Parts: sequence; structure tokens; C-alpha cells
Amino acid sequence: MSWVYLIGAGIAEMTAVFFMGKSKGYQIVRWSIASVLSFSLSFYWLSKSLEGIPLSLAYSIWVGIGAAGGVILGMLYLNESKSRWRIFYLILIIGSVIGLKVVA
Repeated sequence: MSWVYLIGAGIAEMTAVFFMGKSKGYQIVRWSIASVLSFSLSFYWLSKSLEGIPLSLAYSIWVGIGAAGGVILGMLYLNESKSRWRIFYLILIIGSVIGLKVVA
């Protein structure tokens, strides 16, 4: 169950960052509320995942999902750059998270 919590926490983190971008600096109330609720859920699920997964591994995966997911959502829905270098480094983030799990 810890892995389910961790994946959920990463997805909630990614959506919170997306909502933060949509809120225009927390100026749009509905997106601001969605962002705060998503961050809260993310932290709660991260804390639940730590009951069965070591901190170093859980935190790395949580950050990786949040960072990579935030970049992907930004590129798809917020018209952020889709340059080849940006995609290259995104692949490195995803590869690094997978590598941390493999060697853990």
C-alpha cells in the first residue's frame, strides 16, 4: 500500500504545481484552492508512504514524479517550451528516478 500512497502523492504534487500555474500567482481563487488542497493531499500521502518505504527513496521518487509531471503538464497545457534540451533533461529526471528504485 505504501507504493500506492507514494504514486498518489507524486500525482497530487504534479497537479498542485499545475494548479499553481493556472492560478496566476494565487490570484484566481478556484485554482488557488485546488493547488492548496492538492499540496495537502500530496504531503499526507507522502507521510503515509513513509511507513513502508525509506525516506531517501520515497522523497526522490515523489520529487521526480512532481517535477517531471509538472514539466509535462506545463508543456501540454500551459504553452511552455518543448525544446529538445528540455525533453532531454526531462528524460534524465525520469531515468534517474527509475535508477534509484532499481538500485534501492
